[in-house]
Amino acid sequence: MGEGRTGRLLIVDLTAGSCRTESIPPSLVQDWLGGRGLGVALFQGQTGGEAPLVLAGGALSDTRIPLAGRSVLTGRSPLTGTIFSCSGGGRSAVALRQTGFDALVLTGASTTPVLLTITSAGGVLEPAATLWGLSTGDLFARLGEEQGTVAAIGPAGENGVRFASVETSDGDPFVRGGLGADMGRRRLKALQFHASVALLPSRVDVAALHSALQDLQRLVLASPFLYGPFGIREHGTTALVDLLTRRGMAPSRNFTAPLPSDGLNAAALRQRFSSRGEGCNGCPVCCRRRSDDGLLLPEYDDLAALAACAAPSDLTLLVTAADRCRQLGLDPVSAAGALAAWSEITGRWITAAELPGFLERIAAREGEGAVLAEGAERLSSILGSPDAAVTVKGLELPPYDPRGGCGLALAYAVAPHGGTHLDAWPLASELLRKPVPTDPFSFDGKARIIASLEEMNAALDSLVACRFAACATELEEWAALLTVMTGELYSAGDLSAVGARIVAAERAFNRGCGMTETADRLPDRFFERSSGPLLPLDRQRFDEELARYHRIRAGQQV
Repeated sequence: MGEGRTGRLLIVDLTAGSCRTESIPPSLVQDWLGGRGLGVALFQGQTGGEAPLVLAGGALSDTRIPLAGRSVLTGRSPLTGTIFSCSGGGRSAVALRQTGFDALVLTGASTTPVLLTITSAGGVLEPAATLWGLSTGDLFARLGEEQGTVAAIGPAGENGVRFASVETSDGDPFVRGGLGADMGRRRLKALQFHASVALLPSRVDVAALHSALQDLQRLVLASPFLYGPFGIREHGTTALVDLLTRRGMAPSRNFTAPLPSDGLNAAALRQRFSSRGEGCNGCPVCCRRRSDDGLLLPEYDDLAALAACAAPSDLTLLVTAADRCRQLGLDPVSAAGALAAWSEITGRWITAAELPGFLERIAAREGEGAVLAEGAERLSSILGSPDAAVTVKGLELPPYDPRGGCGLALAYAVAPHGGTHLDAWPLASELLRKPVPTDPFSFDGKARIIASLEEMNAALDSLVACRFAACATELEEWAALLTVMTGELYSAGDLSAVGARIVAAERAFNRGCGMTETADRLPDRFFERSSGPLLPLDRQRFDEELARYHRIRAGQQV
């Protein structure tokens, strides 16, 4: 086992109420690295019973290397039925590693609510009946800072809302895919980490590390999107609002019209809320914004998604709604997608003032919240209008209109996790022009590009690096850092091979669940309707490039 890794695995059987420590085979780490890759390997390696839930860090998780302070939660999504890996940051991203474990595997289900406390000695399960029902904010306040870093579900996870999130005490959650409902099914209210182990490698070539860090930092500092005067270090991810609305790519009314940016952009947030930047462990970009009174402000995806389903939209009310999602443990993007589908079907478009009430009813599964809690695809089927669901593989699309990017359209369709832009993140090349610009309005070559981007980002998720790393760096820089930190030789090609193995494994799992290539599709509205300046996608060219993508993946083995 190389430097920067402990080789220790904590396995918790919630049915038996037991915790045990095992060793991770070095070959497993070599083949899958950590984070998403190790999570996929451990997820598929469990035999018998239901699918486990896996939390894994990476070899760079506790190093304070810029853009590398994250961890990945992997399970079977209650929303999509697919294997799902969700990246989270903040202090919680390194807390597991600082307890001396590379990964945590949760199996089984408790009959009563429990709290799992993890220390360097292992895991301890404690009764949590008095914590059940608390909002995440109340839970974090109850446990207090002295109790360590906490990842927890809110009422939405307890009540099995299919898009429930896992929130963290420092505000960087595991938000998409409904893995909070998986924790709720297991009656696990929270994970609590007491960090005590320093995992910084003891035998590092200081000169080589300095050189590799300089290469990374130079590229990060040179990125206009990361460090420019209008970039996310200065404004947070809501810097994307103006860029996307100018191109008509920020959708509203269930992807039938563009979102107006008036009063909803980063400048409006700054004017209304005095705030400061904060980020993951050691990250200088600090892409999140927190107001001076401690309120975590919404990022682009949350703000734009909630604005799109509530018209007219008031900035202060939208910030309140985003905070309510965190307190209840709800994914704002999926909640907004479910509400938009419901509104299209019923003809009743809600206002921003009504959002908190709807979110409360969703989390409690009360009234119309009972069907909304099923997610856009199921509720649209239940209400007899399946075409109203703007989803892929059951996952609601984030607020980036695929008619503005052919690569984005293909990426949505083929993503193993469903309708997410993050598996390939083609926005970097089509919108931000990094690492190389590609034509957003052409399907030419996009099959190969999306396959390569999927592999690159799967590798980054296994290190575990931030998605914004793709705005400034390529795998060469990360291979050099991994080589220095582990003492094992890695090339960019090695990382790409790990990424390809991960994507192949995820697609193979989905096929085993009955989700064949026919699930790689987009909603018809994107081929049949315009939205503002955006014209319908060319279905023939989409189908041709989709077939090329399938041929690329057909030759790959796990």
